[in-house]
Amino acid sequence: MGMLDAKLQFSNGQAITASAQSTYFYDQLTADQDTTTFSTTPADIWGTTTYFGEDLGIGKGPGTPRILVNVGTVFATLTTLQVAFQGAPNNATAQASGNRSDLVFVTYIESDAIAAALLTANTRIMSFDWPMRKTGQALPRFVQLDYIVAGSNATTGTITSDVTLGDDDATTTLQQYPNNYSVAA
Repeated sequence: MGMLDAKLQFSNGQAITASAQSTYFYDQLTADQDTTTFSTTPADIWGTTTYFGEDLGIGKGPGTPRILVNVGTVFATLTTLQVAFQGAPNNATAQASGNRSDLVFVTYIESDAIAAALLTANTRIMSFDWPMRKTGQALPRFVQLDYIVAGSNATTGTITSDVTLGDDDATTTLQQYPNNYSVAA
């Protein structure tokens, strides 16, 4: 399996000018990457109405998912940026509408405030294991990232964030090569 999968991205070169949610959110019930709506009636599994969700925060084995957050283009004018990993269970309002905006996301883990001077091009700003939910919280069906801008809104700056099952030891080379990169003979 490759280290990165386009279907497991929260953001792909997403311009962050003000506080915003990641472009994509992930539905753990259906394994869908969605933007603004989700399937309220997913296809049956094996001809039944039983669905198999996942709590991916269990274990420390070789398959523990990690979230990688990288700056694409340099940020300017904002004071700081924080990145929060959030989860949300389904609820009656969201189930009726199928809209992301009707989900209630809570933060499981977040970065410190990262100063604008550190938000330079092609820089890894966060890497963490898929967090477990807090005791007493409902199992999340949906997960997303939230980007929190402090100070003035940014005039430039992009984020790419991925889920990977691989090791992230290649921090200096991941996403540094262009698509279809080839070495001259």
